[in-house]
Amino acid sequence: MKFIDEIITSRNNATVKWAASLKDKKGRDCEKMFLAEGEKLTYEALSAGLPVAKIFVNEAKADRILPKLKELVRDGKGDDSEVQVVADGVFSKISTENAPQGVISVIKHLDFFRQMDIIYKEEFSKNACGRSIVLCSVRDPGNLGSAIRSAVAFGVEHIVLSSDCADIYNPKTVRGAMGSLFRVKVTRVSDLKKYIEAMRSNGRRVYSAELSETAKPLGEINITKWDAVIIGNEGHGVPRDISEASDGGIYIPISSKTESLNASVAAAIFMWEQSKII
Repeated sequence: MKFIDEIITSRNNATVKWAASLKDKKGRDCEKMFLAEGEKLTYEALSAGLPVAKIFVNEAKADRILPKLKELVRDGKGDDSEVQVVADGVFSKISTENAPQGVISVIKHLDFFRQMDIIYKEEFSKNACGRSIVLCSVRDPGNLGSAIRSAVAFGVEHIVLSSDCADIYNPKTVRGAMGSLFRVKVTRVSDLKKYIEAMRSNGRRVYSAELSETAKPLGEINITKWDAVIIGNEGHGVPRDISEASDGGIYIPISSKTESLNASVAAAIFMWEQSKII
């Protein structure tokens, strides 16, 4: 880990502008990097051996944070990382938080995230995919992050996203996942219907979470750890063509006093149900 002696005091500094550009998807896609803000995410990324390219530390909190980073160096973490202290006003230009903790990491895009444009049926054996959850049109980055966090907690190995889901590298997604993003395989697919068809052709059942007339309550279906559940957008649910490509509808019985569950909460309940199966 390389510690830069000079403190950046200008908000117009080229390095600062570069880091600030990563707050937007266009900048993240261009640079193939994303921001992870806060001490917990920074330390977890370094401990996990992720490619942390740059670490920005707020000058006002440097006395507390720098010793912790140097301790990680002694443990052999972050050999390729560069630490840069910046003035408070400069740090606020990079930060996406209302109450920043004083440290922001710039991390290269993760190797265990991929975009699948062509669906090959042979990729969908049970062991190859592992335990999966499918998220369709979940556009709120906070919900996506929470679902990722729950997936890791309940032993899900693979998260499948439709092409219109929120960006996994959105700062709100990264924050909501609370480090779990660093521990699970994520695949974004261009054609979710074909993906589901390929899963089913390889013996995996795929259910659509919905409140249709033909949907069955969770508990009446003998769900297994190899089954996958599609969670849709809160406002519109799972699209009809995706639902029709599945093995059928399934729902979580809830009180008549509320219409539906938050997408990340529903995903967590389905994953918890599957986690009870050995």
